[in-house]
Amino acid sequence: MVCKRFMLVSATVLCAAILPAQERLAASSKEITFSVTPLSDESSAVSGSSAGAENDGKKHYLTAFTGAYVACGTIFLWNKYLIGAGWTKVTWDYASHFYEHGQSWDKDWYWTNFVLHPYQGSLSYLAGRNANLNRIESFALSVMTDFTWEYFCETNSPSKNDLVYSSVGAFPVGEMLYRLSLEADSISRLFGYALNPQRLWSEAWLKQKPQGSTGNIYELSLAFDMGTGYTRTSFGYDLGIQYECFPAVASPRLSIVYNDPYGHDSNSPYSQFNLDVSFAFGAGSGKAMNDLDEKLFHDVRIISDGMLFARAPESASGNTQTTVGLVFEYDFIWNNVMQLSSLAPGLAVKQRINFDNSDFEWQLHGAWIMLGTTEFDYLYRGINETPDSLFREYSYTTGAELVTRLKWKTPAGQALSFDIHGYAMYDFEDQRQSFADTGWELIGLLTAQYEFPLSRIVRVGAKDELYAKKTLFSKMEDVFLLSNSATAFVKFQLK
Repeated sequence: MVCKRFMLVSATVLCAAILPAQERLAASSKEITFSVTPLSDESSAVSGSSAGAENDGKKHYLTAFTGAYVACGTIFLWNKYLIGAGWTKVTWDYASHFYEHGQSWDKDWYWTNFVLHPYQGSLSYLAGRNANLNRIESFALSVMTDFTWEYFCETNSPSKNDLVYSSVGAFPVGEMLYRLSLEADSISRLFGYALNPQRLWSEAWLKQKPQGSTGNIYELSLAFDMGTGYTRTSFGYDLGIQYECFPAVASPRLSIVYNDPYGHDSNSPYSQFNLDVSFAFGAGSGKAMNDLDEKLFHDVRIISDGMLFARAPESASGNTQTTVGLVFEYDFIWNNVMQLSSLAPGLAVKQRINFDNSDFEWQLHGAWIMLGTTEFDYLYRGINETPDSLFREYSYTTGAELVTRLKWKTPAGQALSFDIHGYAMYDFEDQRQSFADTGWELIGLLTAQYEFPLSRIVRVGAKDELYAKKTLFSKMEDVFLLSNSATAFVKFQLK
């Protein structure tokens, strides 16, 4: 099972999550491209197909509906006949009494819940967008297929968390993949299909590419890190204080900035977003709870934020570019000592100040965590020796998220940056396990980074990350965890 999980991790590359927002509020609003020239309305920025035909701009509801349900049915049949999953043995009597099925929190694998479910939902969303449906209609289609899956395709109780992850999470994942797929066509049409596989269905029937603008990648970089990690945990009960060291860790990480974050003005959701994806692996500490984690360190991250609605107030001095508006945060972190995720809509201010010899950039985001998760098994492993039927490695939470970003850039290309994520998470009472407790979990994640250019493309630098967590439960012993990692990296600034 563990090997199967890591095969899935290495084979799956994904992005982030967000709540759908309103469609374009005014036809006169403009999007900003990499060259900072305004684009026309997205609905009129059409692309030709491989056969040379222009997108007709019409909404093809049948193509969208069939594409969504073909994807849903294919996943179901795969699990039923090739995997032989027990939860696929749905009878007519069970399906016909769907209205009697009570909802519950599930105990699925962490990666499945917060990555694979949003991706599955995004396939329905993409089916709609490829057929020229707007964002609200495509979101409604993903909600419809998610409801079908939870109530008609599983013998398990409909999952409260999946109803959020597979529908709300479908919007950011789907919208980012939709936009990046069009950009990827300039590299390879196959690459575009890999990011948006629903194009295989829509283009086969409609003989045209999805509509949308291209040339919007503002920054693109690929970095390779090498370093070490250290963790100190004060358990507050029989385990006392324990230390773990991960002596050698390597990590490739991809960073994409879609349109300039500063001075962005648009009513089009996700016309500007930041996406960072990384996968780290290395030597384990030898003190983990299972054999594989003792031998292998892993760290998978998908961090993104996308603007739902943005305005760019004019600056009297002319040396600042400001963006204010609605934002959605999608965070996913999964490694040996921490599991952290959040779906969080909120407000954001982003500003770049131009000086004579440098630029200073800052961002401040405040968001409500509509649904999140934090690790449980690692912190309270001395208590749950005999897991009950509700056992899971994490807890479902709500709360608040605060993001602060600071960056100083010189004309020579040197850059010093600080990225701070703060979380105040409250564990839902009705999701707690029989031996667990509910309460607050306070989390801070600070990353400091310096980079120096060797050429126009190649840069080198160093990065340090500090993670701290404090639990505040009413009945269980409080736990304090402190983790630090230091790495050196080489970075290729591709754009």
